[in-house]
Amino acid sequence: MTLEILATLFIVISLILTLFRGWIRPSLAFLGAVLALMILRIIQVEDLLQGLANKQIILIFLLIILTAGIQRNLGRGFFFKLFKKELKPSQFRVRMMLLVSGLSSVLNNTPVVAFMIPFVKNWADTNNYSASKFLIPLSYATILGGMITLIGTSTNLVLNGLIDQAGLTLLGFSDFLYLGLLVTVLGLAYLSIFSNRLLPDRKGSKEEVIGHLNEYLVETQVSSSSNLIGKSIEEAGLRHLKELFLVEIKRGNELITAVDSEEKIFAGDQLFFAGKTGAILNLINEKNGLILPEHSHVQENGFSDLTEAIVPTGSSLIGQSLKKMGFRDRFKSSVISIYRKGEKVSGNLGETVLQAGDLLLMLCSKESRNSSSYRDLIILSKAGELDGEISWKRILPSILAVGLLLIGIVGLIDLFLAVFLGILFLLLAKVLDVQQIKSAVDLDLLVILVSALAVGMAIQKSGMASFLVQILLDISPGIPVWGTLTLLFILTLGLTTLITNAAAVTIMFPIAYELGLQSGGVLTPFFVTIAFAASADFMTPIGYQTNLMIMGPGNYRFSDFFRIGLPLTLIYSITVLIFITNYYF
Repeated sequence: MTLEILATLFIVISLILTLFRGWIRPSLAFLGAVLALMILRIIQVEDLLQGLANKQIILIFLLIILTAGIQRNLGRGFFFKLFKKELKPSQFRVRMMLLVSGLSSVLNNTPVVAFMIPFVKNWADTNNYSASKFLIPLSYATILGGMITLIGTSTNLVLNGLIDQAGLTLLGFSDFLYLGLLVTVLGLAYLSIFSNRLLPDRKGSKEEVIGHLNEYLVETQVSSSSNLIGKSIEEAGLRHLKELFLVEIKRGNELITAVDSEEKIFAGDQLFFAGKTGAILNLINEKNGLILPEHSHVQENGFSDLTEAIVPTGSSLIGQSLKKMGFRDRFKSSVISIYRKGEKVSGNLGETVLQAGDLLLMLCSKESRNSSSYRDLIILSKAGELDGEISWKRILPSILAVGLLLIGIVGLIDLFLAVFLGILFLLLAKVLDVQQIKSAVDLDLLVILVSALAVGMAIQKSGMASFLVQILLDISPGIPVWGTLTLLFILTLGLTTLITNAAAVTIMFPIAYELGLQSGGVLTPFFVTIAFAASADFMTPIGYQTNLMIMGPGNYRFSDFFRIGLPLTLIYSITVLIFITNYYF
């Protein structure tokens, strides 16, 4: 083992551990790994810059922009025409999965899930069903549908970017279509039959909060003799409390949410505090004229107007505290509770550093309620806010853009050109504008993808890939091709359960390349193997961003994913390996 191999191995293991533990943002982790590799001269600056000119990487961002335009043009009313409230749960689940798997084959699956979560959750709430029965099928259906085409998931495009950078023949339409359709049909059939039995019937976090509201909110009243009367919230010392924060003021029939620091206090005001509610006694004992009312508005009426929101992967809120980012002023909302991976986050909410997948329970002002989603925050809107009329004339630009996309997918014209023309068409139709295009571009994602290509190149150039492949061959001498593919699939699957699928395919690409050379030089089946394995994270919520997104709204636990995901993983894995072995050899 050379020093270059040892250094690269150490950097890659450190990168995997950092991504798994979430010590720093993924973009910084990748960038740090690349900088270390350049300092050690394992790769050059030019190797990093190649990623910026990689056609497949640029295509990912063009697809993100096109998807944003199509979503904006369709609107949520489109989906209310496809489903009826009177549907049985099994009927709704099947129709929903067929729809999203089809959409995910031509649109990136992450925004499809972000778009559909509020709709699915509100359908379940309206019909008195638990959203936990439907959201895992939503995520899994988009993962499966995303494997039907090259563009259904960014993982496939990242892999093609690595193949392109190596000067090899790119994966094509047929490399995904037949196998993708096969695993999608089998996967949806399994989910249709077993989802209701294997998924929990669990209340959402919002319902739990409403049922135990006194644990989250405490109401106080400003007495007529209070020395706080006439003072602003800042002057009264109510802005920077250590264990509590003021979330709302009720003044007669007026509700003041996301209270401004300059808001004046009047006699009779009802002040609602969240945080460590036991600390309210310390505040009252300061003899400032705050009292606990005899008849609590919270106890008698509750706050059914609570709004839920998800912090999506790639959000600029990740890594920041609510207080530092000025959450209340930015979103005109006050967070009263945070749920992370199925558990309530304890401690000072204002100082809590947000993570991807966090579910926020908020009291919102009127201005914020009219928005169904933000780039940095997915708002789970009320059913009334989602409904709307559909006009086929209005959504014609989306239909034509998807048509162009399909023409590019089947290869009648260059895919890059098809996507570019689709965006241009949406611009001319005034569905998109320059500002929306700017907001759709995620710099963090760009850093990750470009750095990922550089890490993949380092694994190959350092000799690390050849070294690891030789170890595998020495351990299992004379192993047949199907055995090699199985081993490659298992390694990639194991890696993707720990870190993101794009990172997994990046690390495994050089190994797949070397294994292909050692097995006779037929490379395509090895690349297809890691493509399908990297997107097969059905057993945990952390390896695939759509799983992480639905964890909070569905109030899921890790065990829920494993229970329903293990049989699906076995069906998926066996199908993929049998198909590849027989189709390519």
